[in-house]
Amino acid sequence: MRPLQAQLNLTESLQSYRSLLVRSLKASFAYRGTTVTALITSGVVYAIPMLVWRQVYSQNPEGISIPRAKMFPYLLMAYCVSYALSVGIEWRVGSRIRSGLIATDLLKPMDFQLSQAIQCLSDCLFNGTLGLLVFVCGYLFLGRDVFPASWEAFGLFLPSFILAFFVMYGICFIFVQGIFYTYAFYGVLTARGSLHLTFSGISAPLTLYPPFLKTIADWLPFKHTIYTPIAIYMGWAQGSEALLLLGQQAAWTLGLFLVGRFLMNKALKQLEVQGG
Repeated sequence: MRPLQAQLNLTESLQSYRSLLVRSLKASFAYRGTTVTALITSGVVYAIPMLVWRQVYSQNPEGISIPRAKMFPYLLMAYCVSYALSVGIEWRVGSRIRSGLIATDLLKPMDFQLSQAIQCLSDCLFNGTLGLLVFVCGYLFLGRDVFPASWEAFGLFLPSFILAFFVMYGICFIFVQGIFYTYAFYGVLTARGSLHLTFSGISAPLTLYPPFLKTIADWLPFKHTIYTPIAIYMGWAQGSEALLLLGQQAAWTLGLFLVGRFLMNKALKQLEVQGG
């Protein structure tokens, strides 16, 4: 499909993407009731690993290689980072494919892949704000253990978190291409979510995984959305090791973007617009 208007120049493109970001943020803040409900629901879900690990430490306090004082701050950060990186691209694109409105998105003089990234960025900014509130609540219970290992660790955590967003978006965008074939987003969302829950390190540090599962996690990008930035934050990865992880995140960002672009071009060639 070709856009209805001529492609925008650089200045016009930047202004368009900025306007899209602002509109998306306003839309997120408009549905406060839904947002609060989602926050509470996800909080209950993420509380389960906390309760499980609390029971594990109470029954076997010396049998875990990671001290209790490190495990619970890790789980808190895993929740905050995961919630901040929760983007609604599968639901958003899937709904528009089913209704036929995806045609208007593809005909706009904006790059579809980049415009979806901007909307996901608005999700991240909004959810990240709520995640900070959860972090503050966690501090009230866990104290200074929730703080980064050092200022250097915090300084490396920031670019790692930014790269984690791009890795997360790249993964989601690749899975979204399946919706162009199936015209249903639930299966795609479930598949991606299951892999994320298993290999991102959201419920436990990957160092505690069995060797076989840890090897699989090391070869997949999911670990770079949760475990990598938190390992840097906690000081488990320092110096050259932390820089190596940042390099891996950057490489995955580029690779996922290129694969997503290739798959998008393939998917759009066979797309049949639904609705009417």
